[in-house]
Amino acid sequence: MKEFALDPMNLPATDIVQLAQAGLLCRAERETPAGGVPAFLTRQDWDRLTTRFSSEAPQPERLLEAVERAVWRLLAHAAATLSQQPKGNVSATMSARTDLFTENGETYLSFVRDRSHPVACVIIGTRPWYEIETERRL
Repeated sequence: MKEFALDPMNLPATDIVQLAQAGLLCRAERETPAGGVPAFLTRQDWDRLTTRFSSEAPQPERLLEAVERAVWRLLAHAAATLSQQPKGNVSATMSARTDLFTENGETYLSFVRDRSHPVACVIIGTRPWYEIETERRL
């Protein structure tokens, strides 16, 4: 897998810990790989996956394993794309067409940092994080 570096201070800030504790974000992996960024899904998108794949993977741990593999493929794609970008020309949000949430639907990878800790994270979902964050604040 190609690598890329993210400077957390150049990413939009959000309250990752608080949102996870409130049940609005779910971990998209059991452990973050060495050198990786913690990955999350919105609760709404996790519920969407549970409904979509409930007949195929009725056990939550099996679904988490499948989601984890999908997240790693998405992050590998992001790394390959971002490693080709000129330095300093990295967007905080990327998108790709996938079958993760819906058939050939748009999947967004929003790179953010936790407001209270200088840690880069990625929130993966059917909408860019800034749209969800804006709604949450209204």
